[in-house]
Amino acid sequence: MIIDIRMGDSMKIKVQKHPQFGEAKILIDCDENDKSIEQIIELLQETTIDFIGKKEDQKFVFQAKDVYYIESIEDQCFLYTKDDVFDCKYRLYEVENKHTSFVRVNKNTVVNYRKIKVFKSSVNGRLDATLSNGDRIEISRTYVGPLKNLLGGQSK
Repeated sequence: MIIDIRMGDSMKIKVQKHPQFGEAKILIDCDENDKSIEQIIELLQETTIDFIGKKEDQKFVFQAKDVYYIESIEDQCFLYTKDDVFDCKYRLYEVENKHTSFVRVNKNTVVNYRKIKVFKSSVNGRLDATLSNGDRIEISRTYVGPLKNLLGGQSK
């Protein structure tokens, strides 16, 4: 089965459904200057990566956009949402390598940079970031430059 979808004059989507295809594949043919493709790729990544948190013997599934940060304390990992905390089983490097919205901000924390509301300078070249849920995160100086560049700030 082939489905053709036209989205205005700028984009055409073609879906081919066949029982023998197996794993789904997405191929994007575009002009190299088309900035909307980056947004499409990011949306595809967001919807394919879910996080699982556990609380009181129940498991909860979250989309990346609902996760504020993930923190590792001693041998435990915690997933923070707008107003709750869940146990999780992720390695921080896995989270930061899997999703473009998550960046390392210190040895124990990966944050969804889209949730950063404001950040200000602190002592010894560090930053204090306040997330949109009110949580505060310390950003160590090792990660200040890359995070400022990502957020559109100036880095010395």
